[in-house]
Amino acid sequence: TTTNMSAMDKSFQLQLQMKRNTEEMSAFLKDMTEWTKEVKKKDSELLASDEKPSELLPPIRSQPKPRKKKKKAAAAVVEEVEGPNGGKSSKIPGYDYRAWDKFDVDAAVKEIDGGLVEESESEEEEQESEASTDDELLDRQEEERRQMQAVYLKEKGNDFFKQGQWEEAVESYTKGLQCDALNAVLFANRAMALIKLQKFAAAIDDCDCSIELDDTYMKAYLRRATAHLKLEQKAEALADFKKVLEFEPENKLALGTVRRLEVELAPPVEYQPRKEGDITHVKRTLPPSEKPMLRIQIHDIRNDEYELRAPRVKTHDTPVNVKFETLPTRIPANYLQFQTDFRKLRDHPDELFIYLRQIDPDVYPKLFQESLEADQLFLILEILNNYYVPANLPVYNELHYLTKVKRFDMAVMFKTEAQQLTISRLVHYAAERASCRVGIVKLINAYNILDLSKFDLDKVVNSTGEEEGVAPC
Repeated sequence: TTTNMSAMDKSFQLQLQMKRNTEEMSAFLKDMTEWTKEVKKKDSELLASDEKPSELLPPIRSQPKPRKKKKKAAAAVVEEVEGPNGGKSSKIPGYDYRAWDKFDVDAAVKEIDGGLVEESESEEEEQESEASTDDELLDRQEEERRQMQAVYLKEKGNDFFKQGQWEEAVESYTKGLQCDALNAVLFANRAMALIKLQKFAAAIDDCDCSIELDDTYMKAYLRRATAHLKLEQKAEALADFKKVLEFEPENKLALGTVRRLEVELAPPVEYQPRKEGDITHVKRTLPPSEKPMLRIQIHDIRNDEYELRAPRVKTHDTPVNVKFETLPTRIPANYLQFQTDFRKLRDHPDELFIYLRQIDPDVYPKLFQESLEADQLFLILEILNNYYVPANLPVYNELHYLTKVKRFDMAVMFKTEAQQLTISRLVHYAAERASCRVGIVKLINAYNILDLSKFDLDKVVNSTGEEEGVAPC
């Protein structure tokens, strides 16, 4: 009995499983049938529509535009002729021989050929215009890319220049000019780097190119003037500095250099000896008297008379108790006070030394602002060399903070050989007393010292720490 029950259960379970499989198969086939119907429906809709599927899709980017296909030649032009009833017919019947006699075959051929030629020419013009438009777009994109590359290389060259890497700066500016050969700023910047490398002739050529591209670029004239001055071409330098003043009349560097060059280039005055009795060229040393003139009577005297008696005439008033202007000893608080005091003390080096000793070097940028002239810079360096060094006083802070003043780079370029020697002595003196090698290297780069034979930087402690009273490296 138990065996029969188990056999029945298995049979029942088998039937139940077959029923479930049948239902699942029916559901699957139903879904398949519905999907097939849906696909066929969409297919019929697409076939019934006039638009092609490719026209519904957007064009592929960065691909040339598809060219239009040539239209097939039109069929033969049908000449309108008079029909048998006097009307016009677009088709000549085969049996109407009179109409065929009037039909002008040559005119019809010419009309067909003319239509084909016009159609061909219009298609060629359309293709050429599309091709030229595509070429112009590509050329414009390429030009923009090259200009952006030139700007990047210019900024890279400026970074090299600020770090004192003149050769790398020249190389970067040259690559920028290969991308944009019409950039006047790149020529002028490369000229500045060439001046730092003492390649003055090449710098003049670059300035010429920059001015030819942009004759209003003031810095190109200023740098060409600097290069001319380094080559002792004073007349050309004077002309360029005067051109700078046309663009920037308040440029102190140009004003001071023009005054100095005009004095140096002025023709010497030839000495002309004065003839006897000629008083036309006698220079008056006393101002004329405003009092009325007195008549003096002259008497002949004998040999025994030893005194000429004549009235005393006071021709001018002699100044009494002349008050000389006192030299300033105050500590300047602003730019105007410093400039006023400096002009009064520039001819008194002893007092100028005492005056500068009172000023903290870290306020040099505030006192000079943007008016550091070359003669001011070199006068301060002479005071450091003639007074600070003999007194064994430190000069590193003074040299360091002078480089922080605006327009320092331009002023230091006008140094003579003697001034270059003075700067080398000062930096060498500072290197012997300094404890920071990095700071001395920065001074060498800032003052553009090329002869490093006197410097033994290995003796300078390679430290980045700061000492009390010493400018940070």
